[in-house]
Amino acid sequence: MNPISSDAYPVEEFDYQLLDTGNLKKLERFGPYTFIRPSLQVIWSPKLSKTEWDKANGEFRHHKGKSTGGGEWTFRNPVPKNGWPLQFRDLIFTVQTTSFGHLGLFPEQAQNWVWIANQVKGLNGNKPNVLNMFGYTGASTLVAAAAGANVTHLDASKASVTWARKNLESSGLADYPVRWIVDDAEKFLKREHRRNRRYDALIIDPPSFGRGPKGEVWSIETQMANLLNLCKNVLSDSPKFILLTTHSPGLSSLTLKNMMIKFLISPDSGVFHTGDMSIYDTGSELHLPNGFYARFSPNS
Repeated sequence: MNPISSDAYPVEEFDYQLLDTGNLKKLERFGPYTFIRPSLQVIWSPKLSKTEWDKANGEFRHHKGKSTGGGEWTFRNPVPKNGWPLQFRDLIFTVQTTSFGHLGLFPEQAQNWVWIANQVKGLNGNKPNVLNMFGYTGASTLVAAAAGANVTHLDASKASVTWARKNLESSGLADYPVRWIVDDAEKFLKREHRRNRRYDALIIDPPSFGRGPKGEVWSIETQMANLLNLCKNVLSDSPKFILLTTHSPGLSSLTLKNMMIKFLISPDSGVFHTGDMSIYDTGSELHLPNGFYARFSPNS
């Protein structure tokens, strides 16, 4: 049974469902469509029958000999090429299949979305200035804005920022205070520091590897320390919350907490919470881990 706690997966509020897992794969529902995607940690057998799995609209497989990166989709039943709407609470996201196996939304972040909304609402109408770095298609941005924050959404991909803006519009939040930035993260932070801009909250979800809009190379192992040093320069003296997440297997949740303490905030400034990002598997009633998080909120 999905545990009832502050971190319970928001099954009833999300038009996504992890239906089953097994044989190194996961069966998922994104709105009205179901898909099979790789999940190499799933070494057990599925609970649902092969007949149920065979009903999936499509399956993604990585290129031969690869366990990450790009791959190909095989479709048994067609899905809209330009995407379809998916709802989380009152927010509407457009999802669609991509060449990397993603659909424009990472369901393992759902518990973090709930936490972000609670942090902003807990400020009782005070609008924090939130910086969402590596913001992708904007789920955290929309959640924070809908809860009452002023948000700066930063991503190096113009296509991702365009997708995020469309999600904001689809959710009826087009007039909400969101600033859209397409830039390399380090360059942006240096510029904000020169302008003496400060943020009350940080949401940081760096990729393991990536490229900036002008070909800048990003590697989490070699550049994370410098990035967090730059983040410190734009963080307010009394931050309202910090969320640091990663899908990099070499960086555990405890490592993320240590990074916060070393680079961003003193250990006695508030409450830290760490753990695995996960998705509730309604078939097996297990939680499927996928990445790590560390959260900070000030002492009340």
